[in-house]
Amino acid sequence: MRTICDVCCNEVDAPVVAVRETVDVRGVSVTDEFWYPVCPLCGNRIGHAATMDRNFEKMYAAYREARDIPQPDEIVALRRRYGFSQRVFAAVLGIGVASVQRYEGGALPSESHAELLRQARDPQALRERLRSGAPRLGERDRERALRAVEQQAARKMDYAVVRLDLLDRLPRVALPETGLRAFDADRLREAVVYLAAHVGSLFVTKLNKVLFYLDFSAYRDEGVGFTGLRYARADYGPVPDQYDLVMAALVDGATLAYREQGDGRVVVARRGADLSAFSPREVARLDAVAAFANGFASTAELSAYSHEERAWLETPSGEVIDYAFACDLRMPAAPLP
Repeated sequence: MRTICDVCCNEVDAPVVAVRETVDVRGVSVTDEFWYPVCPLCGNRIGHAATMDRNFEKMYAAYREARDIPQPDEIVALRRRYGFSQRVFAAVLGIGVASVQRYEGGALPSESHAELLRQARDPQALRERLRSGAPRLGERDRERALRAVEQQAARKMDYAVVRLDLLDRLPRVALPETGLRAFDADRLREAVVYLAAHVGSLFVTKLNKVLFYLDFSAYRDEGVGFTGLRYARADYGPVPDQYDLVMAALVDGATLAYREQGDGRVVVARRGADLSAFSPREVARLDAVAAFANGFASTAELSAYSHEERAWLETPSGEVIDYAFACDLRMPAAPLP
């Protein structure tokens, strides 16, 4: 990169190098590779605007994931799902249009605005906001917005009826990319119900990592995954492929539900897990993975640990992770019956 060093003031051809480091983002520790132009003359990390913007995007994405704050593309998708302009969306939430524009553009929201954005995922919550106020909207716009939200609320209730059908859309063939196990929605559900009761503070971010270690440790030790899920490389760690669909289908409010905790939501079980389909060895693996996850002081620590996995480091962003990486899994093997 041809640029001027902001320390020695020379114009140089600066190599752009990856530096793995831990940074603090509003109290959340984020460990990742960040890119910096380095002056070949004085060794200074040059403050190049475009490169720093990309670094901040990664930091902010990891922070949002840890705090369960909608990512910018999710905010846009939420707004469009209701058919709202930025002006109407801002009025429904009770914030400024400029704030919506900033958050869709990648800025981090304040704590109070983050909570409003979480609520926007639930059309029932927006319906209550519209019924109780939204004074910035005229009566006609408010009625139109209320109809749009009620339509989404009705669709959500219908959606709950077909949750199993949604999971059925995932591949149900034993393939290398599914850990040589055919996906089974009931098996996944009971595993998550069990984990929700045995892993502390099971934020969605943590659940993504726990499932990754469950499947990849099973593949490493048994030659077959546990759930049949595929995993992809996200900026904030390995996650089940189409995990938004998976979570929407699993968290039905009856078997599994969300509970507000701190700045985010944790997954909780509404009933005990049915373990009749699991062998004693499989139950022992669930216990081992739960104990492994509970050994980390926070979700951010577990997430940072997953960033050290070859499975994440060597998979391009957005691509499916090869189960062959299981042989290098850093989770210690536990004695199983």
